[in-house]
Amino acid sequence: MAGKAVSRSATTSASLAELAQVARAELRGDGHFQILGVAPLEAAGPHDLSFFQPPRSPQILAETRAGALILREQELSLYEGNALVSRNPYASFARVLQHLYPAPRPAPGVDEGAWIAVDAHIHPAARIEAGVRVASGAVVEDGCWLETGVVVGAGVRLGAGCHLFPGVKVYAGVQIGPNCSIHANAVIGADGFGFAPDGDAYLKIPHIGGVRIGRDVEIGANSCIDRGVMADTVIGDGVKIDNLVQIGHNVRIGEHTVIAGQTGVSGSTTIGAHCRIGGQVGFAGHIRIADGCIIAGQSAITHDLRTPGVYSGVLPARPARRWRRLAARFDTLEEFVQRFKQWEKTAAARASAHREESDD
Repeated sequence: MAGKAVSRSATTSASLAELAQVARAELRGDGHFQILGVAPLEAAGPHDLSFFQPPRSPQILAETRAGALILREQELSLYEGNALVSRNPYASFARVLQHLYPAPRPAPGVDEGAWIAVDAHIHPAARIEAGVRVASGAVVEDGCWLETGVVVGAGVRLGAGCHLFPGVKVYAGVQIGPNCSIHANAVIGADGFGFAPDGDAYLKIPHIGGVRIGRDVEIGANSCIDRGVMADTVIGDGVKIDNLVQIGHNVRIGEHTVIAGQTGVSGSTTIGAHCRIGGQVGFAGHIRIADGCIIAGQSAITHDLRTPGVYSGVLPARPARRWRRLAARFDTLEEFVQRFKQWEKTAAARASAHREESDD
């Protein structure tokens, strides 16, 4: 039987007045009230902070034992306790979590169990753990943290404040901007899936491009970002990539796009800025996705999406010739439906006229 959820004590306590400033929210209640931890609404105790946001049922507001909540103005009348009122409770809660549970930063230094090439440059304020390997010409800037088993290839540049979790592999020539987080066992800069058919065999296509990653990017565990064939694969500022995501060679992803787990992006696809992509989405190669597109999970994207909007849809595989015929008919389906509706109206009018003539 599953255990009951409990709150996790914060690294430091804080008053509601202090947290209101952190959360960019309006204080309602006792500003001196001390918050000792955070917890889900159902499990929160009298000195825990939680948050409420639709589509959850507002009934929980009358049942929670939380010492304070972050919520919207619309729900304030349903809750009698201390509150931080925010237009975006989820974002405010994230800011509070960052404040109460700051990420650990170990003391700088290079562990004697690390291997560093003589011409690599390691900033004195960087932390390099045992088992790390940094190759020739690599640059590790101020405040970087490389955990056990990280491999940094020749000529790699890691911007200030980057955190590479255990087992991350960064191939030669990759450029990573400041304040990026790359989680365990991710691989950045491996060759893409490029092979030229040659009779019954395939010829390897050398990948001489690189990978360029902007600032404030987060890449999930076991994700892979392939290097370009001739030009670079490019990941824009603020992009967030979940676990188990595959980014093919020469892909370009615009700033502040988010991509959920098990998505695959085929080579030379361009995804715009501020897109939101659900899990297990598959992208064909050499297509373009406009800025601001929202793509539902398990969608199959096989052509350009030229205008922002919400997209979804996938059909089971069929023999290719039949599938092409069906796909061609999709574009005329709406026209057929409208013609059928018009036919129904005409038939109904004729039937009504016929009944009237019969009555006469």
